[in-house]
Amino acid sequence: MDRQATAETTYQVWYCKRCDKACKIQPPTIEPGCRCENPVPGLRPTLVTQMHQPKLRPMQALTEEEGRLRALARKGRRVQVTYEAEISEAWISPGRDGVKRIQFIVTTADGRRHVVDPALPGLHVEAAPDGEQG
Repeated sequence: MDRQATAETTYQVWYCKRCDKACKIQPPTIEPGCRCENPVPGLRPTLVTQMHQPKLRPMQALTEEEGRLRALARKGRRVQVTYEAEISEAWISPGRDGVKRIQFIVTTADGRRHVVDPALPGLHVEAAPDGEQG
């Protein structure tokens, strides 16, 4: 038998003596049902416990690649990201310190363009293996 944990909430409910509907609820998380202009609440509240089924999250099968990437996706984890691209433009520009540095605009196989600044820490640019250059 598959049993799931249920949560429960207990409310204090004062019922109206005119219409027999709830006119006051503590804690006030539910809208009372009484619409009388001058409700006549009972002297003592009734304790009402409401059971809640937890909302089930949909399960999704992961491919091996998605599982591997999710295992890597931890804050502070060091990773190396590489992609191949073709140089579209290249130029030399002076940096903040006055030293001239080369920069590139590259285009990946899917047509996206990226600016590559080799002066960024941790960035390394190298040639693609022979036979794959355009």
